[in-house]
Amino acid sequence: FERSNFYVKLLQPIFQQDGLSEFDRRLAIESVLLDRALAGTDRLKVSSLLAGPQRIYFDGANPRISTPIEVQPLPDAPEQDFTPDVPGLDPFEALFVLYKRLFDLQIVTGPYEAKRARVTRQFQLLNPLTDLYELSYLVPILVDGRPRALLEISDSYYLREAYFGKNKSRLMVLVGLSGMTIIFGALLAISIAMPIRRLSRRLNRRLKAETLVEQLAGFEIEAFETRRDEVGRLYRNLSRLHQQIITLFHDKERFTADVSHELKNPIASIIANTQNAMAEATTAERAKFAAIQNQAVRMNKLISEISEAAIVDHDLVAAKRERFNLSETIGELIGFFEPAAHAARLHLTFDIESHIHFTGLPDRLARVVINLVENALSFAGPQGQVHIALSKTWRQGLVLKVSDTGPGVAMADRTKIFERFYSAREDKEGREGNSGLGLYICQKIVEAHGGSLTVTQCPKLGGALFEITLS
Repeated sequence: FERSNFYVKLLQPIFQQDGLSEFDRRLAIESVLLDRALAGTDRLKVSSLLAGPQRIYFDGANPRISTPIEVQPLPDAPEQDFTPDVPGLDPFEALFVLYKRLFDLQIVTGPYEAKRARVTRQFQLLNPLTDLYELSYLVPILVDGRPRALLEISDSYYLREAYFGKNKSRLMVLVGLSGMTIIFGALLAISIAMPIRRLSRRLNRRLKAETLVEQLAGFEIEAFETRRDEVGRLYRNLSRLHQQIITLFHDKERFTADVSHELKNPIASIIANTQNAMAEATTAERAKFAAIQNQAVRMNKLISEISEAAIVDHDLVAAKRERFNLSETIGELIGFFEPAAHAARLHLTFDIESHIHFTGLPDRLARVVINLVENALSFAGPQGQVHIALSKTWRQGLVLKVSDTGPGVAMADRTKIFERFYSAREDKEGREGNSGLGLYICQKIVEAHGGSLTVTQCPKLGGALFEITLS
């Protein structure tokens, strides 16, 4: 574009001379454009706009001045046969082919129409060969606003040569930087990312509830203890926190056992003394001592259940899980409850699917069944019914249901009954004999085994339906 403007300015004074013949004008144009001080005239063409055959004033591709003759002697010995090199796999060539397609979509145009050059400039960029681009401008030479001639200037570009000549060194630098980045990333992953991932896997594997105590004892990673970087610092902080968890865990267990032991001794003394006093007291005094004894017995039961809750928490994380036949365990418990249900004139029915095995703590799961069945028997009422069902499906997994013909659980209490020290019993006698920890312990045991415990209304018996789901 700049060169076309430059040539137009050079040639405009020649076309403004009306007295020149076409031959003299051609000589004047050649005298200007054949100056060796000018560059790029080999792709320049100037033609007339007159009617009839087009007159060519200048054609840089076919100049009138011939180049000097050069004589080159032939060598005496014949040249060796030319053997072309077979190109190998070149990543730069692959990138060139890929980017060229995108490049062509943006810059390659259709051919221009020469007639329109009388009015305005015409531009075209063609791609006749694989990597050859032909750029052409067709510019009118105006004299007093009227077109007098056409100046055609063109050039060719070999994109592959420009690509490899100018960008290969840059690409090599980028490849080198990429290689350094990959090496640095690999070193970073080996020194930091992989140790952190190893530590994370250790934490995920070690912090499972079923064998927490055994896992806490084997948390150490010797290779991390001597590290002086951030990974070693993180490991040491986690190790200290780990030891604090172990200490707190044992302190809680020891504190609960000590408190239970210290409270049980005076309560046992109170119960024994009230019994002795009742043997020698009058009728009026005996009723007072009986009230004291009942409250002492209730407190002793409450302390026992609190201690039981602490022992359950310890067993859920410390005891080793084992695989056992849950069907046989529940069958034995049903046999234990049948005499009590018969004495209370209650109907105890069951539907137990045989040969259902489960991995867990059999004593704790048996405790869950005992608590649920005892609650169902106490709520079933006279001539009531309690039903126990155990089944296993591919969708829900293992399902244990305990239902009764009692009043059921109100919608507002269905989440509260699993809280500590909460009781939904309305009668005073039932409240005094119940600590409110039974269902709380049941829920904790079930959740520690990866299951859920819910309560709904039994559509068949009309009372409460406790459902345990274990996967």
